[in-house]
Amino acid sequence: MIGPVPWPRVFVGTLACGEAERVECSAAVAAQTGVSVTHAVIEDLPELEAHNALWDAWEAAKAGHDLFVKIDADTVLARPTALEEIAALFTDEAVTGAQILLHDFFTDQLIAGLNAFSRAVTFRRATDRLWTDRVDGGHRVVLKGEPVRHLAPIGWHCRAPHPCQAFHFGLHRALKEQEAMIARCAAVWLVERDDARAWALAGAMSAGALRHHVDYGDAGFQAAFSALADEVERGDRVERFARQMVEGMGAGETRGAARQRH
Repeated sequence: MIGPVPWPRVFVGTLACGEAERVECSAAVAAQTGVSVTHAVIEDLPELEAHNALWDAWEAAKAGHDLFVKIDADTVLARPTALEEIAALFTDEAVTGAQILLHDFFTDQLIAGLNAFSRAVTFRRATDRLWTDRVDGGHRVVLKGEPVRHLAPIGWHCRAPHPCQAFHFGLHRALKEQEAMIARCAAVWLVERDDARAWALAGAMSAGALRHHVDYGDAGFQAAFSALADEVERGDRVERFARQMVEGMGAGETRGAARQRH
């Protein structure tokens, strides 16, 4: 008699640094069905060191697992079958990676994404403090876009961010020159007027002074955040910045950004 097929063995790697969704993220991983999960959490390290520690943890664990899924602490899986659905993508041995869309709070739209890797993928040591996760190699087929659109959203990104977390998000988007994402956040904020998106925009408009201060624990980052928290004119500055960003985006795209909901 043929015995039961063993569940896919999934190594989940999480980087955490005080994100508001940290507990919910872990609970969603623990609730996954149809897979055997090992959850490794790297906490309270600067991003460069945290990513390298995660690559080391995966390298040490990969022989006992079929799949590596990176789920940061600001991300909550959308359903208990999410990891099982991701594992099913890798039944074709040619598939070495997958990037699946998340719903992002700041832009109120689907963004890329949650990443998964087979054991064939290798990770080199990261050296850039801003682009810490572009270090995977050895791929054959990476699934993204239409082949995995049926799984979107696979999770929720930053659905309840605290102010410092939102500031950090906006800063990183600006330093990575992701202007369309900032403009989208601005368009939604001009409708919703919520505190979290305002802080994201404050982070984006601070990028010029914080190019070398990208980590939560960095003294320059903390000083800039604290100064803005005490600044009486912050709201007016955010307003001007948001309108400037939206004006740089096509009018039709702006209206769609303000309307779209997921």
